[in-house]
Amino acid sequence: MYIEVTIITIVIVVEALLSTVAKVFSRWARTVYGAAPLIILVFIANFLFKLSMPGQTLSFQSIYESLQLAYRLVAFLASFSIFFLTTTPEELGMALTKMKVPYMYTFAFISAIRFTPILAEELQSIVDAQKSRGLELEKGNIISRLRRYIPILVPLMVNVLRRSYELAEAIEVKCFGAKKNRTYLKELKMTTKDWITLSVSITLFTIAIYIRYFSRITIP
Repeated sequence: MYIEVTIITIVIVVEALLSTVAKVFSRWARTVYGAAPLIILVFIANFLFKLSMPGQTLSFQSIYESLQLAYRLVAFLASFSIFFLTTTPEELGMALTKMKVPYMYTFAFISAIRFTPILAEELQSIVDAQKSRGLELEKGNIISRLRRYIPILVPLMVNVLRRSYELAEAIEVKCFGAKKNRTYLKELKMTTKDWITLSVSITLFTIAIYIRYFSRITIP
């Protein structure tokens, strides 16, 4: 019953060790801790969904399964946090280009990653501005709160469209797409450590797939 929780715990411990080796442990821990509201929301939603199913009652099993799902989410978010804390958008773009991904798609993906924190800052600025004008977002029921977010979403969408238009003009001025092959000032090269890490990762992934689908070991 507890095998999967043990495996997830091992995964999180390994992720903590990797973040320590990469010297981003404190930022990684803050990122995972910041996702606590989302994790709690997933637990509550899954728990209520299970209780709403016919024949389901409040039991240790239902609580355990909901906690298990939330625990999986912790491991998932922790792994992505390590990746984005140790890899810059430029390095990710170069890696995708090296993998023969068309640069048009790579540029769109990297631009979306870069825009996310910018839009988050703009959203916070708009919220602060509306609150200074007397907008109360914390009062009332859920429907009332959602309605109060309309004055926030409208200027946010306007800013998104404006930034998209400015980006389109900027890349057009710089002759984006004039050359088929993209060149970089810095070139990524695989080192011995990279090949070892890649080999170990592929081996562990293969073992995990074999145990999950082909072996007689059962994981509840």
